[in-house]
Amino acid sequence: MGRWTDKPYIAQSEWSNAHGDEGLPFGGKKTNIQGKKETTESLPLDCCMLSLRPFTKPMCTADGSVFDADVITTYVNEHHKHPFTGEALDIGDMTELVYHQNADGDYVDPVSFKQFTAFTKIVANRKSGQVYSWASVEEFNIKINVWDDLVTGDPFERSDLVVLRDPNAPKILTTSNKDKLTDVRAEKSSRTIADKAAPSATGSAIVKQTAKLTAPASKASQPYNAASYSKGLTAASFTSTSMTPVTKNEADLVNSEEYMFARIKAKGYARLVTNMGDINLELHCDLAPRTCYNFIKLAQSGYYKGTKFHRSIKNFMLQGGDPTGTGRGGKSFWGGDFKDEISKKLSHSDRGILSMANRGPNTNSSQFFILYRVSKHLDGKHTIFGRVVGGLPVLSKIESVPTDDSDCPEQDIVINDVSVFVDPFTEFSKRLERKLEHEKDSQALGAGKRQRTVAEEEQHERETTTWFGTKIAPAVSAVDPTSGLEERGGSARDETPTAPRVVGKYLKKPKFDAPKSAAGAGGDAHTSKTKPNGGQAFGDFAGW
Repeated sequence: MGRWTDKPYIAQSEWSNAHGDEGLPFGGKKTNIQGKKETTESLPLDCCMLSLRPFTKPMCTADGSVFDADVITTYVNEHHKHPFTGEALDIGDMTELVYHQNADGDYVDPVSFKQFTAFTKIVANRKSGQVYSWASVEEFNIKINVWDDLVTGDPFERSDLVVLRDPNAPKILTTSNKDKLTDVRAEKSSRTIADKAAPSATGSAIVKQTAKLTAPASKASQPYNAASYSKGLTAASFTSTSMTPVTKNEADLVNSEEYMFARIKAKGYARLVTNMGDINLELHCDLAPRTCYNFIKLAQSGYYKGTKFHRSIKNFMLQGGDPTGTGRGGKSFWGGDFKDEISKKLSHSDRGILSMANRGPNTNSSQFFILYRVSKHLDGKHTIFGRVVGGLPVLSKIESVPTDDSDCPEQDIVINDVSVFVDPFTEFSKRLERKLEHEKDSQALGAGKRQRTVAEEEQHERETTTWFGTKIAPAVSAVDPTSGLEERGGSARDETPTAPRVVGKYLKKPKFDAPKSAAGAGGDAHTSKTKPNGGQAFGDFAGW
């Protein structure tokens, strides 16, 4: 099927007419790829086409060439012609351009606020000097035939539009300017980073290039509470015309408390000190972390000191935690109500269950109650966050106190204090702080910003040395050049000088001395026997 071949398909080169100028007999794309046009590389957007440096006051000619005002003024006053075309040129024939920038200093279209890129077709109005993207001019001027400037409102004609950059039709540099560009690139390549960051090199392109060169190669570490999802600014700016375009995704941050709640796996313990005795509580910080955190923080701040149990219903429950003593007051550690934490693992199925009182779903504050008996009808309606693990006789004593018609105890039952014995949240915060400090210290040590102290060096030595005295380090070679031959009956016929003398990964194979003669001790010397054929016998096992 292909040309000059029996393969059953047409190659891309055949379809694009790579074999001749007349084309294939069955058609195809008739382009002459043998004589490719010389490709050119576009200059940065804020670059003067004559000095090849960022401009400070841009001006353009009728053909769309952009120059810095100081540079082109000096050139025209001296030569009175266009730097590239050679045509006569006067400063009065040029137009001062007005570029618009966003908050990040990038050039944008003043209508759509979209950032100019290497693929944006850019035009300018020679009457107003305003610079737009071709898409905005085409949409709001050309298509609807309205010839008013989109920023100033001044009327203009289509002939006043000049194309500054068209990625689909790049301008071919002249030979003289191309040589100058080559010389400047060679000069730039020989400079140091400090020269590139010189004050004379002003402009967003040079600043960004210098920032990339001076930036560290390693990626900046994420915060400890960075979420797995982004802030959504990129998507929002993509679908909104009022937001500044954002092209970089940044991870959202999880609330530090929510981050901690998701990682608490331990129980908490506290004690209710009342005027009738002490009641020990176990707090389910792993199952209801937010509720337990609220209770512990209120207790540590002294919020419950001096409050009364304002409600006691025999064979049901004991309620307290309201500083007003009416059952209508109280506030959480955060000031407002917080949501429920209903767990299927917990149930109001035993005496001494500690649960939150509320006015409805997600209205928890500071009031809580302790069950006198099983009340499973409360499951799913109240947050269980603990249980009584000591002081049940005290709870029975409180239950026996007589109450009035409003279930208020006739004898005051006062909470003198709430002592917290085990606080998993404070312990977690301390561990997290130590971990972050250790990571920061390790990064500083790895980057060479500081040296190990004497104590740290001793600790590092202990951690990297085995109890055999060998160093735990990645060895390039396990061969010991001083132990190339292994003694075996005085013969080294089958030994290899480069054979490694190691056992396992770290331990060197021990080298034993030859067994000492027993003659010195008054006995007969024991020597190895030699076989008739010249072989070597085992002898004794004294050296094993």
